Amino acid sequence: MGTRPADLRRALALSAISVAWSGIAGSIGIYGAISGGSLALLGFGVDAVIDSAASVALIWRFLVETRQPERAHRVERIAERVVGVALVALALYLAAGSLRSLAAHADPQVLPASLALLIASVLVLPPLAFAKYRVAARLGSGALRADSVLTAVAAVLALITLASLVLSSVFGLWWADAVAALIVAAIVVREGWGSLTLARST
Repeated sequence: MGTRPADLRRALALSAISVAWSGIAGSIGIYGAISGGSLALLGFGVDAVIDSAASVALIWRFLVETRQPERAHRVERIAERVVGVALVALALYLAAGSLRSLAAHADPQVLPASLALLIASVLVLPPLAFAKYRVAARLGSGALRADSVLTAVAAVLALITLASLVLSSVFGLWWADAVAALIVAAIVVREGWGSLTLARST
């Protein structure tokens, strides 16, 4: 347990880590997806970029509370909407891309750099998401909670993408990549819509 100022500092630090990690992971993921043709990896890369943008919004939100506590409630709602929209946008992107991939019978290729990125993400992102979730609970921040979901989704997406690439390359299951992206899209749209609903109701 800590004081609110200490938790605000933790929230800022976690958001800054997300910006750095997600920026790097997003760039590598998108490049690897374009090179190898993996929709799920592209979804992971886009998710990382969205997570980075959401974390920038949260840095703004927590800096405002640190300097102007009276504005905390208003900026919390704005940040919550930003993260909610980001989640819904990601879900729609993944769903549309999955359907196109299934229709085209796209068969992704596995690149060593992509595998390394996905394995690193599976190891790094879960503890980061959990840390965000704990601080969000102490601060009562729905925006940071939604961002923790976005980070957790990135970890799940990394794991699913890793599995789908293995299934595709080893067993020839070309459709595994697209189906994996559809599964993640269903999870993400639920969380994103919930975040937007909460932001409107408060």
